[in-house]
Order: sequence, then C-alpha cells, then structure tokens
Amino acid sequence: MPFYLKKGDLVSANVDAIVNASNVNLKMVEGVGRAIFHKAGDSELAKACKAIGKCAVGGAVMTPSFNLTNCKAIIHAVGPIYINGKHNEEPLLRKAYRNSLQICVDNGFKSVAFPLLSGEFNYPLDEAYKVAEDEFKKFLNDHKDFVIYMIIFKNFPDLLDDRTHEELKNFVIENFDAKSKDSVKSLNYDFVKLVKEHMQNKNISENQLIECSNVLPHVINDLFTDAFFIPSKNLALAIGVGLKLNEEDLIKLLSSIGYTDIKNSVVALVVLFFVKEKIFDVYKINCALFTYEAKPLGLE
Repeated sequence: MPFYLKKGDLVSANVDAIVNASNVNLKMVEGVGRAIFHKAGDSELAKACKAIGKCAVGGAVMTPSFNLTNCKAIIHAVGPIYINGKHNEEPLLRKAYRNSLQICVDNGFKSVAFPLLSGEFNYPLDEAYKVAEDEFKKFLNDHKDFVIYMIIFKNFPDLLDDRTHEELKNFVIENFDAKSKDSVKSLNYDFVKLVKEHMQNKNISENQLIECSNVLPHVINDLFTDAFFIPSKNLALAIGVGLKLNEEDLIKLLSSIGYTDIKNSVVALVVLFFVKEKIFDVYKINCALFTYEAKPLGLE
C-alpha cells in the first residue's frame, strides 16, 4: 500500500499504467504530455484519443500504451485549470485522481505513476500535492497491495516550510560523514527480534507496521519468514519510523543488522532529524527526502 514521491522521468516508470495530464479534448499537452505522446507514438495515441472524443474535467479515460512497453496502458486524466480556487477546482482535482485510480481497479492494475495533475494548469503546486497525497492515502487504505508513484520532472511543489527546510539542511551538513562504513550481517535474526519486541511493547499490529512503514505486505512477510532477507538501510529506516522509535532505539535497530553508522547516509540523517522532532509521518519524511532527490522510505 505504499506511495512514493520521486523526481524523474514518469514516461520511463515500470508500472501497470502511467497517467497523462490531459485536457478535455484529449489532445497533447506540453510538458510530460508531449513526452508521453512521443514515446507512445504520436499518431497512434492521437488516433486513439480522437476515437474517444472528449473527457470532462475531473474525468479519466484509458488508451493502450502503444510503443510505451514499460507499462500496459495510459490513463488520460483531466484536472481543472486553476482560476482562483472558487470555481470547484479542488473537488474536480480530487475527482480526476479518483477516476484514474478506479480505472486501475477496474482493469486489475497493481501500480500506477502520476504526474502532479493540474500542475501545468496554474494550480498552486503545494495545494495540488496535498490533494494528491490525501486521495492516495484514502485509496491505499482499501488497496493494500497497490503501489502509487508520483514522479515529477519540473514544477516541484514546496513541501517544507522555511524553518524546517533551514534546520534540516543545517542538521545534514553538520552531521554527514561519507567516510564511515557499515558491515551488514548475513542473517536478520537480531533485527527481526527487535522489531517484534517493539511491536509487542507498543501494541502495533503487522498491518499497522506495513501502513506506517510505507511498504508492501509481502516485504514484512518476507522479513519475518526468511532469515536471509536482509533489509536495505532504507527499509530498516522505514520500519524504524513505522515503529515510532526514538533516536536511541532507532540506532539500536539499525546496528542490529549491521548499519552501525547513521552519519554516512543523507536519508538516515533526514529520518533522524524527524525522529528527534517526534515526527513519524512517513509521507512528511518522504517529502523532505524529495527535496534532497533521495529514495523515499519503503522503496526497495
């Protein structure tokens, strides 16, 4: 049930479906839309869209992916053009996400990659992102084996307030040490033992751990059933956040699998900053990691 926010090329995402930020006439929109049309095949995709005709604002339709071999289909979602926030923009934007996700469900898809819908249509970027994240959370609560990516190439939303951004930047600069090395263990017994102890002490269920760590259910199952399954440092950090560990317990958990130095990883330092602040919202932490172009928590 994870949601991953990344900078990069949406067109190259290996998912069941990618979402094109379209207009009501289903014609090519500049930006990521142009890239999707070009890679899928301009004439084939334009012909398929013309056959459909139009799509209302807030709606979504699906076409084949044609030459886009890394996905099965293209979903064309029509977000609203932002005027002043008083013309039903937010409900229509939410509807565009919901309709896109419903197409995924109807077609048995398990993964999808979105752009920031309406970002090209003057919607305030931070507000557009908050709508997307909220809709994704609601959807993932009922679809725990589904993966959502939001991949942004430009028009980045401002996800951190100025104070947090400055304090986090200073914390990372003051503590980062690339010279230190880890010595990862070959078995995960000690790590799993600690995880289960914290789950029991804090009355955290396996489903709650999955949700709060931003991972797919099979990841936790593999960790608990296969002693040779060694979590990456990213996954170990995600689980630490999911367990809501304090700084001391987080460091102990990482050390139990061989990640003995937290200072050799920007991701680890970002997580530690939020842990010190007693903030365990994995989505908020991943927003901070996004500003560092770092891998989001839970993504293996």
